Amino acid sequence: MTLCIKPTVDLFCQTERLIDDGKSRCRISSREPGGGGINVARNLHGMGINVLAVLTAGGATGKQLREMLESNKIPFRCFDIEDDTCQSIGVTETSTGKMYHLVFPGQQLSEPEWQNCLVYVTSLDPWPEYLILSGSLPEGVPDDFYGRIAMDAKGKGIRIVLDTSGRALAAPLKAGVYLAKLNRGEFADSGYAGSLDDYQSMLAAMAEMVANGMAEALIVTLDAEGALLASRDGDSLHVRPPATKVVSHVGAGDSFVSLLVYQLYQGKSLAEAYRYGVAAAAAKVQIPGNYLADMELVENIYQQISRK
Repeated sequence: MTLCIKPTVDLFCQTERLIDDGKSRCRISSREPGGGGINVARNLHGMGINVLAVLTAGGATGKQLREMLESNKIPFRCFDIEDDTCQSIGVTETSTGKMYHLVFPGQQLSEPEWQNCLVYVTSLDPWPEYLILSGSLPEGVPDDFYGRIAMDAKGKGIRIVLDTSGRALAAPLKAGVYLAKLNRGEFADSGYAGSLDDYQSMLAAMAEMVANGMAEALIVTLDAEGALLASRDGDSLHVRPPATKVVSHVGAGDSFVSLLVYQLYQGKSLAEAYRYGVAAAAAKVQIPGNYLADMELVENIYQQISRK
């Protein structure tokens, strides 16, 4: 199951050149359901996993989001909110190949709205094996929202996979989760004060965080440099993908989580699932939009990674 309390509708478009102080005429290339938990649910559903996406949505954009999920046959449980669901915009400048991702503050939730979502997730029966908490928190939602869910899940044996940032990060790490995926900046925010280019020092700090109970496994992504893994079982790894051309970075981190969880469902070791996550992120940046549509490419990159 995935939770996406701050979903979006992602609008992707192209223009030859972004013009300063003038009109940049764009062509819409796609409009897709978005937000961390939504992206992960779409990917897992496409791989044949029975997954439920839990989300909030409101207004005209929220109606559009629900229609998109229904059209894609993604099982979901939506909690209505008064505020309008936000949109994000990905603009590709065709003359340079550069992509610009415009992300807006998003909707605000009232206390009854986020409480409805919290009660539903903590009252699940039967419990899911994995609960993926993905994406940032909307305005109005307390900083410890994910922490409350993590504490509840811990008592039930649910494996929390955490992929969030900012004010949402501290509480679930304090509670302890199964796995947390951070980028360099989020890792620094979690307390690491060393060099973010010294990977051995980062791995040592990650191992200490794991030993202190923040997570059973900790992954720090490094963009083109791949990702680091430290786990309670003693994994201490740095895997780099082959060089790739970036078409769209939107959904790359969600693709990482998707393949990692999928491989864990298949009974693969954490280290092998992590390598698939690195391969998935490297594949996704080569694909337009936010959906991981080319599993053959993922497998090809994984084979290159696994031979190193």
